[in-house]
Amino acid sequence: MNPERLLENNGLPFAATLLVDDHRGFEQAVVVARLAWQLDPSGAARIASPQRPIRVVPQYRDGPNSSLRFASDAVCDKPGTEIIMLAKAWPRPDKRSDHVDVSLQVETGHQSLRKVVRAYGARRFEKKVRGVAVGPAAPLLEPAAIVYEQAAGGCYAAPGGQPPQCDEVNPVGIGFVMDQRTLVGQDAFTIESLVGRAPAGFGPIARHWSPRRQLYGNTDDKYMRSRHPVPPEDFDVRYNIDAHPDLWSETPMRGDEPFEIIGATPEGAWRFRLPYYEPRFDVTLDGEEKRCASKLDTILIDIENPRERIVELTWRAAVRLPKRSERLAKIRLTNAVDLPRRYYDILLGNHQRDSHQELH
Repeated sequence: MNPERLLENNGLPFAATLLVDDHRGFEQAVVVARLAWQLDPSGAARIASPQRPIRVVPQYRDGPNSSLRFASDAVCDKPGTEIIMLAKAWPRPDKRSDHVDVSLQVETGHQSLRKVVRAYGARRFEKKVRGVAVGPAAPLLEPAAIVYEQAAGGCYAAPGGQPPQCDEVNPVGIGFVMDQRTLVGQDAFTIESLVGRAPAGFGPIARHWSPRRQLYGNTDDKYMRSRHPVPPEDFDVRYNIDAHPDLWSETPMRGDEPFEIIGATPEGAWRFRLPYYEPRFDVTLDGEEKRCASKLDTILIDIENPRERIVELTWRAAVRLPKRSERLAKIRLTNAVDLPRRYYDILLGNHQRDSHQELH
């Protein structure tokens, strides 16, 4: 079946229907709705143009052996709400220092989520009296990417043709070696966590990294013989969460919570609060229309380029496909809580303009 024929989204440009198997092996029609905002240094928001696409495959920074930049949207369910931030550490021109502290904080109404990392200037490993340690940092004069490749971790080639040995928490980082003495004189990691767990960063976590990997469940020989490729019976749906474990709210968020980000923009401190919006998903099954449960499950803050400050909000709803798929006739996307009319007009205007450009 063609999943796109199911979706009636009233001209809104930010949704797609995907066919995805859930962790029990049942095929689901999953509607992913995304609304991207563009913000300015004052925190004022407008609808982004163009809107951000729905991603059916993960996007890595430099191939599959690097860290994730964008995760795939092709999952049935994500519990709670995750927060992902793509950012750089911006040194203050009026304050010469060897480091910048970058923090993200949001008050969800149920808890305060806060994560802090420190970005250093260039450092090297040095030989010390008690072994090998990270040496002093050079002044941090240029914006520094906060990526897991610059945090502690890594892999090394095992002797005797054995598989590489990797830091399970951050296999793309720096400093994980068999013999610490080989690090002397080499570049050291420059990103460290001050508040929160390893790895140090705000970006998405790949599925094969720990502790996310363990949430998939027991994949012993019995599982491989009797159940694979359906996930194990002890599968934990939190495996579908892409955000760093420190940036997940078990209680779903609304999307209009106050955010404060320090050290990741040229002005130093950046605060914003988005207008509240909520889409509505209705399903027509066997000729009867009913409301489909949905929630905001992902907030992605992309400020790697502070001239284009984009905040994506992503909602998801899933409908289990009946044995006769034609019984599911339509999934309709409308507004449960509308934006002020000026935003809605801009959104439809952008969609119509982009469609016109595609046709010409």
